[in-house]
Amino acid sequence: MVGRARATSDPHAFLHPGGLQWLLRRLGRRDTFVVLRWMDGGAVAGFGVDDDGYVMIQSANPSLDQHLALLDEAEAHARQSGQTAIEISAWDHDRELLAHLALRGYEMSGMYGHELVCELVDEPSAPRLPAGFSMRWLEPELDDAYVELHRAAWSTRAPSDYDGRMHASVTSMPDFERELVPIIAAPDGTLAAYCIAWFDPRTQTVEIEPLGTHPEYRRLGLGRAVVEEVKRRSAARGAKSVMVWGGHNNDVAIHLYQSAGLRSRRVLRDYKRTLSDAP
Repeated sequence: MVGRARATSDPHAFLHPGGLQWLLRRLGRRDTFVVLRWMDGGAVAGFGVDDDGYVMIQSANPSLDQHLALLDEAEAHARQSGQTAIEISAWDHDRELLAHLALRGYEMSGMYGHELVCELVDEPSAPRLPAGFSMRWLEPELDDAYVELHRAAWSTRAPSDYDGRMHASVTSMPDFERELVPIIAAPDGTLAAYCIAWFDPRTQTVEIEPLGTHPEYRRLGLGRAVVEEVKRRSAARGAKSVMVWGGHNNDVAIHLYQSAGLRSRRVLRDYKRTLSDAP
């Protein structure tokens, strides 16, 4: 459904199949993460991912009425769950949807993200690595070391909850390809940087989600090298573009992706509404 929405340029859709599959690693944590599904007879009319009050909605059909109907359902579920507010996202250029959100009492939360994109027009070149470093991929025997690398890369502010169970969930996703997980190893074999590249054959696009560098190996250009390798492997896989989300408050990450040739194509902004007991 997400791939079809991107392929048909649904004006209200923003998820990439890769990003959705990365999110679904958290299935089972029903206290803060729930996937909602709405049916129309025997067909799925749409779904919503409720990530602790932030809701991502996808309609089966690119219709504003359908999108708003699913938003009604998401708001009702939030009230039933005891949530006091709900937060969603919309493109800056989606004026029709934004007008309806304003009527419902949604206001900008201050959070937004850039959809950074690189069109793969020319054949990407191989990245340059520091002396002694090598490029690998997620071979099965590297799984345990990869989990430790991810945890180290994402535990700067708070301990990462990524573990073997979650990793097994990620690697079992339909579009996951081990060869599209470039990993840079240090001279002693320690895994130093990585990212997952999710290829969607329906749109011939790749999303980077996530990317990380071990704290002991930062400021060596490894992050950019991984992105360059993603571009190379994506082009070989048949992709026409590579995209990633750049958070407005992460200048370092945005600079990294821009240095590798990704540019902002559009902006997705978050809107929040306080919920009352009445619809």
